[in-house]
Amino acid sequence: MISYFSFQWHITDECDQRCKHCYIYSSGKHDRLLSMTWSQMEDTFYNCLDFGKMYGRIPYFYITGGDPILHPDFWKLLKLMQEHGIKFTILGNPFHLNEQVCRELKCYGCEKYQLSLDGLRKTHDWFRKPGSYDCTLEKIAVINQAGIRSVIMTTVSKTNRMEVPEIIDAVVAAGANVFSFSRYVPSGGDLDASMTAQEYRELLAICDQKFKEYEADGCQTQKRSSVDAL
Repeated sequence: MISYFSFQWHITDECDQRCKHCYIYSSGKHDRLLSMTWSQMEDTFYNCLDFGKMYGRIPYFYITGGDPILHPDFWKLLKLMQEHGIKFTILGNPFHLNEQVCRELKCYGCEKYQLSLDGLRKTHDWFRKPGSYDCTLEKIAVINQAGIRSVIMTTVSKTNRMEVPEIIDAVVAAGANVFSFSRYVPSGGDLDASMTAQEYRELLAICDQKFKEYEADGCQTQKRSSVDAL
């Protein structure tokens, strides 16, 4: 049985959204966005390979940012991983995805592409930017057609918690392979979006009932918890 060790790898701060709950922009001025150099990326990659050899594990990367596709050496990194037979998941934005890009991602070894949906249209676009909600749902089909598993992740806070059941409906209707959510962790900014334990418990009960109803109907969208997946 193959044994993996997962790394979440932040390669760039560059992003075409400025999400209100993003830890990168949670405090201070960000006049200069940071990205790893190619030399740093190579060193990190080979260090992870060495780690895997030492402990008998195969590295698996969750590549993120910012939006990792905006890194100038993004495709160069994917080629390096392909040469070593390393599979990966992308945690990114929907805006630069099209059929050709998704086919190339698949060829390089991308297994999953995770997008975020943090509310219904008005709420999500307030968190992220206008048009993000519709673009995210539209790109689910493009990801699926390339043979990559589409994952939708929701960060749940008091701002959007009552919308989560309808987010699930939208995700299922769009054909996402996996839906996941996790609780918002305050990161020092001005956004006060924390929930009480009771509020989160009530949401979990509502979602559990919805998941069971979808499963009974034969829904193909999987559910995942924040630690692991209708």
